Amino acid sequence: MDVALRFRIMIDVLCGAVARRAAAGAFGADGGPLGALLWTRLQRYARHFARLCAAPAPPPRPRRHPRPQHGDKTGHSDKTDHSYKTDHSYKTGQTSTVAKPILPRRPAWLLAPVPEAAAAAGLLRALLADPALQRRIGEEPRLGRILRPLCHSLGLKLPAMLRLAPRARRTPRPKPEPVPHNTDCSGAKLPRRFRPPAWLRRRERLHDPPGW
Repeated sequence: MDVALRFRIMIDVLCGAVARRAAAGAFGADGGPLGALLWTRLQRYARHFARLCAAPAPPPRPRRHPRPQHGDKTGHSDKTDHSYKTDHSYKTGQTSTVAKPILPRRPAWLLAPVPEAAAAAGLLRALLADPALQRRIGEEPRLGRILRPLCHSLGLKLPAMLRLAPRARRTPRPKPEPVPHNTDCSGAKLPRRFRPPAWLRRRERLHDPPGW
């Protein structure tokens, strides 16, 4: 069977389990938005996986830059933004911000609220062991953007082909040595007539660097 079709079947099974568990309150009393977000994210993974497994794979899409709105040159609009109002905000005239759901980031977080995810983890493990998928990952590294978060949420150890190389640490820039007040930028001593007077040196003796 094609790897894209196998992946699609696994995602459909997992989405069905997520929908049932979310309806039963597995994500909390107000976990409906979280379940909807997870279901949408899984469906997006399936679509992108099928698109990248097609031969030939489409080129990467260019990044979209935010289009400036009508208003000043900086892109700020002078119109009032009502996107944060709730459904009943038009009655009270007050605005309220609604927190957007965020998927958890801990490993294997999906196994507790959705026990059926353990079967999906087994299917994904078998899929990752398929030489056809391993060869396709080598040809199309963008598949790792789909498989890495899915393996993380299902508690699977990343295979070597999906591991990212560690980022090189930036070497800190050396701090320039302080230049004494009685020298110029090159380090040469200034003539005596350009040095501060004696009374000023006595007043700031405790704060002066050595070399006066």
